[in-house]
Amino acid sequence: MIIERTLYFAKPGKASDVLEVRRRGSEVRVALGLSAGTIYVRHGDSDAPDVQWEGYFHTEEEQRADLEARTASAAFTAIREEMQAVTDRFERHILRREAGGDVDLGGVSLAPQEHKFPSTSAELVGFLYVPPGDGPFSCMILNHGSAVQPGSSDISQPAVASVLLSWGIACFFPNRWGYGNSPGKYWREEVSAEFGTRDYDHQLVRRLHRESDDVIAALDYVETLPAIRRGHIGVMGSSFGGTVSLLAAAKCDRFRAAIDFAGAAMNWERTPRLRALMKQAVRALELPIFLIQAENDYSTQPTRELASVLMREGKSYEANVYPPFGITQDEGHWFERAGAVVWGADVRRFLERHL
Repeated sequence: MIIERTLYFAKPGKASDVLEVRRRGSEVRVALGLSAGTIYVRHGDSDAPDVQWEGYFHTEEEQRADLEARTASAAFTAIREEMQAVTDRFERHILRREAGGDVDLGGVSLAPQEHKFPSTSAELVGFLYVPPGDGPFSCMILNHGSAVQPGSSDISQPAVASVLLSWGIACFFPNRWGYGNSPGKYWREEVSAEFGTRDYDHQLVRRLHRESDDVIAALDYVETLPAIRRGHIGVMGSSFGGTVSLLAAAKCDRFRAAIDFAGAAMNWERTPRLRALMKQAVRALELPIFLIQAENDYSTQPTRELASVLMREGKSYEANVYPPFGITQDEGHWFERAGAVVWGADVRRFLERHL
């Protein structure tokens, strides 16, 4: 993993100008088809730069190609000229991250422990995966989508959990109210209106808002477990699971990081109230979030529009729309569960930095 880190030391009274120019520089990067990268601002009294930007690359060749794309861009050249006018000093550092920390899962059972935990709606069921070795471990609460129907045999979904375990991260997979082994009404019993109607939108918002409370209840429970490192718990999920992960992270400041795979991809264009709720949620975030989708998902507007809000609000975030995964929209939509070989390195790096 190659890290490019740029440091900006502002002229007296120009720190806010440096930040604004750097934000517009990231917007230009996105327009060029490059990742936005991550912007940091100096906090407290220190000798740190006023503004810092970091970009991550799998290889040296990828970093060089990124730099060449910037150099060839007139828009980015103009940004550099603006930055020179408001900075006293600029530094660029290229670093290589050392590998390590892999957990050998050969011969390790990937059958999780079933737990029951209280929520406001009922006593729910969750499945705990713990890496081999001595704990306590950092943990991700992994949230399923809408397909985990009551009575389903697909209740613990070990694929993503095993990826986390291989990184030394525990995983708790709650079945929310009305799904899998947990009691309650399946979501379509409460969201009974015709898809795309105003009533459907209102019913869906009400349902997902309540499901996000189950996610926070899972956090409350996991924090009591001796195998879990309290204060180092994140939240992630796909589809409905991505949406409730975002909503829970906005409600609760005890999560360390959030990852939203394809949240609302099937509903975005037809549910204005849900769109507004998710945009409100990202404005309220006080933790880093990673938005992820495949290009052939039902809609990539959730990632693109939420990333735009996060950038304007100056939040800590990453966003990536990966190339198509499979042929159909369904294959693209299940990118989280089947595509770890593609997204794994990026998510691991994100969690190493923030979890």
